[in-house]
Amino acid sequence: MEPYSIVPGNHPPPDAVAAHEPAAARLPRANPHEVAHILRGVGEDWARLRPVTDTEAWKAVAARLAPDTLDRLVATGRAAARRPVTPLTASQWRTYTRTGDRTAYEKPWYERRTALADLLVAYTLAPDGDVLDALVDMLWATCEETSWSFPACYAVEHPLELPDPEKPIVCLFSALTGVGLAESLHILRPVLPAELVARIEREVTSRVIDPYLEDDHWGWLYNRPDMNVNNWTAVCGFGAVGAACYLVRDEKRLATILCKAARSMEEYLQTFDPDGATSEGPSYWSFGFGSFCQLADLVERRTGGTWDWFGAPIVERVARFPLDSRITVDSWPTFSDCDAGARFPGPLLVLLSERFAVPGLMDLAGTPSASWTWKNANGPVTQALRSLAAGTTAPPRPMPLPEPSTWFRGVASLTARVNAADPETLAVAVKGGHNRELHNQNDIGSLIVRVGGEDLVVDPGRGLYTRDYFNEHRYEFFVNRSFGHSVPRPAGLEQAEGLDHRAAVLALDRSKHCDQVAYDLTGAYPSDGGELRLLKRTVALHRGDLPRVELTDAFAFAAPATAESAFVTFGEVTVEAARVVIRGERAALAISLPAGTTADVHTEDVQLAFAVRRTSRIAVRPVKPAESTVLSFVLTPL
Repeated sequence: MEPYSIVPGNHPPPDAVAAHEPAAARLPRANPHEVAHILRGVGEDWARLRPVTDTEAWKAVAARLAPDTLDRLVATGRAAARRPVTPLTASQWRTYTRTGDRTAYEKPWYERRTALADLLVAYTLAPDGDVLDALVDMLWATCEETSWSFPACYAVEHPLELPDPEKPIVCLFSALTGVGLAESLHILRPVLPAELVARIEREVTSRVIDPYLEDDHWGWLYNRPDMNVNNWTAVCGFGAVGAACYLVRDEKRLATILCKAARSMEEYLQTFDPDGATSEGPSYWSFGFGSFCQLADLVERRTGGTWDWFGAPIVERVARFPLDSRITVDSWPTFSDCDAGARFPGPLLVLLSERFAVPGLMDLAGTPSASWTWKNANGPVTQALRSLAAGTTAPPRPMPLPEPSTWFRGVASLTARVNAADPETLAVAVKGGHNRELHNQNDIGSLIVRVGGEDLVVDPGRGLYTRDYFNEHRYEFFVNRSFGHSVPRPAGLEQAEGLDHRAAVLALDRSKHCDQVAYDLTGAYPSDGGELRLLKRTVALHRGDLPRVELTDAFAFAAPATAESAFVTFGEVTVEAARVVIRGERAALAISLPAGTTADVHTEDVQLAFAVRRTSRIAVRPVKPAESTVLSFVLTPL
């Protein structure tokens, strides 16, 4: 196996394709001299979308839209033109530095970017003087912003009360602003005042493109012994390098930027599971991998089809992740910082379906699980333009069926369902992995049981992002602690954070009648106490006449100690003599209690990303401590 890095200690995490099959993430090699030569041979019409003065091209875009969709998009943009530019103030920024609350600044930021996208779409479809004036105002106001970053991102580089315009940073949302402005300028350049054109070029170059090229310190750019790349790598790369594709006219300089990006994107691709999974979950598949794909598409077009970043074998595997990661036909596990009700960008699904000839992705694009809107999207302008190019929707299609079960060997995650075609079927998801995953939660062994179209044993998913959510207080949040997951608590211990705290897969058996996995979870817990000697978790989904989930936790201690298995739920909990019943909105689940155990229920209001949920943790313990305990449960739909 080739070296991952010449730096001692800089090793790939065990779940990454780089640890198993490094060549799968390799992009085609090129040097700046070669790339510059290629760029000189590519004409100015390389981009997917044309300048607005190409009226025939934009009439063709409009003709692909349903009449009511066309009318709605134009009306939305004209309504935005009648509203004043949403203010972004120092006080809103300081709310974060004072309290850690992110929404005061981020909400109006999104409103501005969404309004820009609405105005741009309306003007391209039906040019109007008032809309153009509003576009000029919005573009100018964006250039006037002291920082394009969020306060939370800016504080990572500069812990200041207010941003310093002399210290721009390349982060998620400054980079997305940069490429959004560059694509807006590409389309609107012929109708914008020359002074505004120059201003946009100058601001994007100085705030995003130059810092990307000239500075290597960004923590997201390359792997380091203390930090691996993640979705930031793809998003920031798409923003900065995508903007450069439009604005940098010097072929040598652009070639240098593209070659730097290729190295960075290759390291990003190395983070994926060898079967295409990401430990960041479906939401960050859309954000991170979606950004990689948008950049790969731009690079291929900008180089006249010569430099193909889609060709790395891992890319096609990752492209299939929305199809392969489902718990039932129309739902996805909420492991890590993932929201319930995952949705995937429709234009991205179409792009990948066509690129890799995967009909299931095209089918998925025509279901409610695809998003074609750009309201509050992370990059509203880029999402709007790609949605527009793809027709803003896909024909309604039935949801493609998953396999009976799916196993991702890197992240050690199993999903299995009784009836793959039934959205209300009994299904289970369980994960192994380690506790330094991307967007990590201490959740090794986490279990989800779904029936009746709802999760009854849950992984809570993503909490509300605040300052403390991403600092040393992260594992004080219910959703990030192992206490907030359906995992054991041996001798009162919670799991510990870090790459050394991981599960080992002991057995995997997938068959027509039963799917079963067994993990050694011992390493997930602190070893300094010395009490825990062994913790084995086995999860099985049984099909047949009596569909059920069986869970067994086997504990061994150095001295008598208390074993504890747990089930987390948003449902109503009733403890009976020999079982616990969880009742949701549409279904119910019975959990048998082992003989000689008691069940306690802890309930609290948990702040999730978009709502506060009443959450219960059912703890099952034997009456007496022991050196060896086996807790076995049968989970049966009612």
